Amino acid sequence: MLRRHAGGPLHVAVVLGSGLSHAVTARLDGPQIGYSRLDGAPNLMLAGHPGSAHLGTWAERRIVAFAGRPHLYQGFSPRDVTYFVRLAAAAGAHTVVLTNAAGGIEPELTPGDLMLISDQINLTGASPLAGGPTPNPFVDMNGAYSPALREHARTAAAHFGITLKEGIYAGVRGPQFETPAEIRMLRRLGADAVGMSTVLETIAARTLGLDVLGISLIANKTGGHVSHEDVLSVSHDGSERLSQVLRAL
Repeated sequence: MLRRHAGGPLHVAVVLGSGLSHAVTARLDGPQIGYSRLDGAPNLMLAGHPGSAHLGTWAERRIVAFAGRPHLYQGFSPRDVTYFVRLAAAAGAHTVVLTNAAGGIEPELTPGDLMLISDQINLTGASPLAGGPTPNPFVDMNGAYSPALREHARTAAAHFGITLKEGIYAGVRGPQFETPAEIRMLRRLGADAVGMSTVLETIAARTLGLDVLGISLIANKTGGHVSHEDVLSVSHDGSERLSQVLRAL
């Protein structure tokens, strides 16, 4: 279905995190497909995740933007969580941009910052490769987040005077936010930011041979009081700068 509505094989897929849907969808000129029309797609019902695929061309590339993603904490399986990455690969995409709203652990990260993900720590206790039909589940995760794409992103952001920070993203199951003790643990493990998505999608993407660019919008400082509404508010405010980076990229 995606190939047909896009007018050919896809080039790039973008998965949009909490409150970030406007960053790409407003720029696309093609049809919008509700997830209910996609065979086998998880049924999303979560604030900040509209649940629709937006198609169009952007800089002469056929693009799909998935506005909303499923999460383990909603009761979805690892295979459900990676559905949209697998769908994009089947529709021809060779690059996937994974975005998320994250809590900043590194002291120099402040709400509103954009952080390129350089590496990840999977603390979800799950893998999309475990018990699945993958012929070879032993996927090399070195360089999982493309160094070349990160360099392109830094150059692209500079056109708009936007500084992209860079760090390691820890993915946890959620949905509760982390305790102060857990934040201290994550810091000692080397995490710069933490969130509840992305890590399983990256594993699936690398299994399928896709190049991955990961961008976190730092929505809050960890360790203080935070709510999902706070995360959505900061994400909405930062979505335009994310859009500028992606447009230049």
